[in-house]
Amino acid sequence: MSFADMMAALFADPILSKEALYQSNGSADVFSVSVMAKQPDVLTGFGAGHIHSATVLFDVQSKDVPQPQVGDRLTVDGVTYAIQSEPTADRDRLIWTLNVVPM
Repeated sequence: MSFADMMAALFADPILSKEALYQSNGSADVFSVSVMAKQPDVLTGFGAGHIHSATVLFDVQSKDVPQPQVGDRLTVDGVTYAIQSEPTADRDRLIWTLNVVPM
């Protein structure tokens, strides 16, 4: 089994992933994808202090969303999010991490 097949199996697991709806910015087309949610807190340096903020990140397979863009929308559990910064890919370009904000 290849690494890509193993990643696909993780995204197919209903305990690890969730179904979501993906819509490209400016398109009427909506399609279903599997996502894995991550919500790490981030510490950002600001002068001599730090700002502690919550973030919402979703991982999506690049085979499902080949070119995510800022402004694209993702609906998970009835909440719609917009991609707010450039998506980042993993080393093997199998997974995109999407930094999103609720709309």
